[in-house]
Amino acid sequence: MKREFRTYYLLKPLSWIYALFTSVRNMMYDRGILPATRFPIPAISVGNITVGGTGKTPHTLYIASMLKDKVTTAVLSRGYGRLSKGFLLADENSDSNLLGDEPLMIHNRLPGIYVAVDEDRVRGIKRLLKEVQPEVVILDDAFQHRRIEPSLNILLVNRNRNILNDCVMPAGRMRETAAGRSRADIIIVTKCPDTLDGRRMDEMSAELMVHQSQKVFFSTVKYGDIYNPFTSRTLVPEPGRQVLAITGIASPEAMWSKLENLFDNVRRLSFKDHHRFTSRDITRIERDIQSMGPDAVIVTTEKDIARLRSCHLSTELKERLFALPVTIRFLRDEALFRENIIEHIESFRKKQNRHV
Repeated sequence: MKREFRTYYLLKPLSWIYALFTSVRNMMYDRGILPATRFPIPAISVGNITVGGTGKTPHTLYIASMLKDKVTTAVLSRGYGRLSKGFLLADENSDSNLLGDEPLMIHNRLPGIYVAVDEDRVRGIKRLLKEVQPEVVILDDAFQHRRIEPSLNILLVNRNRNILNDCVMPAGRMRETAAGRSRADIIIVTKCPDTLDGRRMDEMSAELMVHQSQKVFFSTVKYGDIYNPFTSRTLVPEPGRQVLAITGIASPEAMWSKLENLFDNVRRLSFKDHHRFTSRDITRIERDIQSMGPDAVIVTTEKDIARLRSCHLSTELKERLFALPVTIRFLRDEALFRENIIEHIESFRKKQNRHV
């Protein structure tokens, strides 16, 4: 504890410098000193103000899923952790080394939309407009990507990490100061408990809102049926079943808790976020699961599955490997959130038509 206390105060001056840098940068974009590019289609940004763990991908999936049957939808991501560079459009031959784990997961979950990656988001949208002509693009993790002026800015805030009491990196987990939340049109407080009451939601809304036009929503994690991505077999929890829980995500605690509620015997094997599995890792996983008995299974995330697919997996390992899908559910006002998204797209189109 004393070491953490000393480390915090040693890093605090660096956080002040970083906070000053990000604040000046944001001011220059706000005043038009640094240019931001607008596009002729709705560009919906989904991002956060902290480092990892807010649920960007499940919320991006939720929005893309609700739009895919209404408008031609594309998701554009940076493709964190990929080995490739430049613009890439996902297809049936894509893997996590080319796309990154999160874009590949979105592509696998929603084959009816376009998924692309580009570290230069401006270039990425231009390529999408040229090659597939989407009617709306969802920008995954783009809250700090100020070179694009999104038509709708959605900020995700982890309920378990109070951004009003945190500081910027490296002493804290903030990518910029909490004042940056003023850019958000919609704020979603994520990873809330099911039992969060309406009065507390109202209090949190008042604390987070910077201006009255902002809307605040609350979501919680929802888990789907555990399934085998190679055989599509569903795993039914049984008494005495042993589970090896493999996680390579920023915040695995909720998944561990879920599995430990479903199964009596869960062994954890944790890797860093976006970990690229090696042959040594696979050997270790095989050794661990074999030591747990012939009926033991591996349960991991869909994001980890996207990376594991790029590895050489034995037939036995594939048969014992299962994914726990994660989605989100709004605690209240879900219909209002969906209406806001649809109304924004319709309003944007009407404005564009008037300028044609």
